[in-house]
Amino acid sequence: MTTHSIRRFLRGRDAALLALFWSLAVMPPAQAQPTIVSTVPASGAVDVSPSAPVVFTFSDAMDTNMTSAQFFSAMAPLTPLPTTSSWSSDLKTLTCKPNPPFPGPYAYILWNVDGQDLVGDSLTGNASDYFETGSNGGGVASGTNRITTYSVGTFWMYDQTNSGAPTLDPVTSYNFSASVILASNLAATGASLAPPGGVTQPMSRNIVSPEQFYLYGYSSNLTIFQANYPNGSYGFTVQAANSNQQVSVNLPAGLAQPNAPHVSNFSSVQTVDPTQPFTLLWDAFPPAGATNIIVVMLTDTQGATVALSNGLPGSATSIAIPVGVLQPSAAYSGSIDFESYLGNTNASYGTAAFRATTTRFTLATSSGAVTAPLVLTNTVRSAGAFGFQILSSPGQTLTVEYATNLKSGVWNTLLVTNSPGRVQISDPVSAANAPRFYRARKGG
Repeated sequence: MTTHSIRRFLRGRDAALLALFWSLAVMPPAQAQPTIVSTVPASGAVDVSPSAPVVFTFSDAMDTNMTSAQFFSAMAPLTPLPTTSSWSSDLKTLTCKPNPPFPGPYAYILWNVDGQDLVGDSLTGNASDYFETGSNGGGVASGTNRITTYSVGTFWMYDQTNSGAPTLDPVTSYNFSASVILASNLAATGASLAPPGGVTQPMSRNIVSPEQFYLYGYSSNLTIFQANYPNGSYGFTVQAANSNQQVSVNLPAGLAQPNAPHVSNFSSVQTVDPTQPFTLLWDAFPPAGATNIIVVMLTDTQGATVALSNGLPGSATSIAIPVGVLQPSAAYSGSIDFESYLGNTNASYGTAAFRATTTRFTLATSSGAVTAPLVLTNTVRSAGAFGFQILSSPGQTLTVEYATNLKSGVWNTLLVTNSPGRVQISDPVSAANAPRFYRARKGG
């Protein structure tokens, strides 16, 4: 289950995904693969200090270049939370210190860990879970999650297929989502949402996680979309046997829809060399205030996340992809999200309003073949010939040249060949020949 899928659920786009997220907690670990054997704070813990480090202990020594933890606030849109990471000397313990402290009080913090051990076996078992921050807690207490969260927002979908401007998705151009996440000690029989000036609509319930309610809508017609989901106050009602809770969340006109992200080095993105670090670039996101974030995602053809930003500030215009993340001759689905949000939390419940714009694109890698430097070696002089060897990468096309006078700068082609990795060169000579100088270069 990828963190991107969790964020999509909290926008209300696919209720089944959260069920999969929670189901990971009960999957038995594969014996031959590494697992997380303990976490501090524990699963579902409450009253956790917002500044307390999160500690993961693994069954095996992990590859620190391929293993990382991501943290998110459960407000919609799912907000990435930066941390500073450090590893124990035996590479079995990862400590993540919030930087700055996690939101609080009473904020749900989701975490997800991806990685592999030193022999390349992928992490399995429970690699995703959550805890709740407290008002001033210094440890972990018992109890249940305290507050209910309500969120509404819009997100627009774009596609970029060349260096030009992104274009709107022709079907799901304009999207709306609303969600309710009940405090876990509350029971409810249903939930509904009343758009500004509109008809009250029932919200769907997640049959696996009954504390989750959601409503999702979309249109390819902006006029129809804005009529169905206008700016203004959205009224939530949660029905229960003994009493109902009613909360309003304002989606203000002043919270502007972000511009569509534009990949500025699109041509380079189509021919990425996986053996070299690569920097993905995009145009600036105005504005770039404290309530603006950028999320960057890359997934492989199986839908697994291979690269993810940990919540970039709105001022960011690039992200570095290190060596070892991308596979040669592969295709990836990418997305860049520009997100703006407003949130408020009190002792009873939390609210959030958001607007997000996503641009999807493809990233393709080259074969990644390593071309070694050319080496001229093993000279041999025999009757009537002079010979030497050239060492290179297998399959490398070589041009061998000679000159009789270095000052002239004139080089003549001796031969062009496709090297198997070591190629023998022989040049017939006679006593009447002038001295010769040799060189080799890559290419024909």
